[in-house]
Amino acid sequence: MTNADLSKLLNNYFEAYQNTTKIMADLVAWPLSQNKLSFEQFLILRRIATTDAVTLNDIAVQRQVTCSAISRQIKALLAQHYVFQVPDPQDRRRLYLHLTEAGQRVEVVVNSAITDHFDKWVDRLGESQINEALKMMETISDQVMKLGQTDNESPHDR
Repeated sequence: MTNADLSKLLNNYFEAYQNTTKIMADLVAWPLSQNKLSFEQFLILRRIATTDAVTLNDIAVQRQVTCSAISRQIKALLAQHYVFQVPDPQDRRRLYLHLTEAGQRVEVVVNSAITDHFDKWVDRLGESQINEALKMMETISDQVMKLGQTDNESPHDR
């Protein structure tokens, strides 16, 4: 591939990325802003709502971010009275996260608004096209992650 071809491909990627992320942000922006949530906070609420026993560390591992990054989001959710913490009886240092009634309501409202909007996309594009796009995104994500892992290896590891 020539430098000109690579440059054109990269520009096309940037354009597609920008357009897609804007559309995706627009999808969630209104319901999130109405409930004073960031997208990251909503994803945490959603994880707590769908998991029986979840800790801050569990969320950090799943999202592949630091515990301090999740801790900041949890502090904001605690301040808004959307979550509460319960110590593990066997290890009081481990805190399980739970939704308050307000947190449950907000998670349902935001999730419903996002789902309704996404349902329109599925109607327009068709389930098979959505699944095809998701499969392609997963493939790209997996390959980019593998590239990142090999880039982080020392020359002695290869």
